[in-house]
Amino acid sequence: MDESPDRPGGARDRRRRPGRPRSEAAERAILEAVLELLGRGVPYGALSMEQVAGRAGVGKATVYRRWANKESLVVDAITTLWTECPSPDLTDGRSTRDHITEYLDTMADLMRSDRAGLVFTSVMATATTNPELVHRYQQVAIEPRREQLRDILRHGMATGELRSDLDLELIVRMLASPIVQMAKTECLGEPLPEGFVERLVDAALRGIAG
Repeated sequence: MDESPDRPGGARDRRRRPGRPRSEAAERAILEAVLELLGRGVPYGALSMEQVAGRAGVGKATVYRRWANKESLVVDAITTLWTECPSPDLTDGRSTRDHITEYLDTMADLMRSDRAGLVFTSVMATATTNPELVHRYQQVAIEPRREQLRDILRHGMATGELRSDLDLELIVRMLASPIVQMAKTECLGEPLPEGFVERLVDAALRGIAG
């Protein structure tokens, strides 16, 4: 039998077959390259697939095989940032107040991080010129995080800690918006004022507690 390395099925071909790990490594490198470039202050409008490929150390064709356009690539890259906000364990016996506070603390830490902050700013700056990007960012990256907060509130309603007639969408915005405002316009990368999250949660609970 011909076991020539160059023959299909030969030794060299078999060595190439385990391509999945290499493919996953390339994908991680591409997503990381997007975050690095945006985090270094490259505006979304100036970002190119060629830049991303160069930063990731892959060919441009490798990028285009996975993402048809820059918008999809950037949304996927940004989504990886939010994996740092794990779903709360609502069965751990802690109070709804504790769960809300932990959620908002984690959100604040992410929002004021240098990379996430610059990426968020870069995307939001395109709101008037590329509203579809912002919409996709909201749906893919932000909406799942809002659902986590809704789950906490629903749990509190079910346990009787919160009123049963809450307007969930309004409460989610009441709790999350001050964190974004403080992290991106007042604190500018610095920690939020000590006790700010706790005071925010307590002020909200005075109106929504069961």
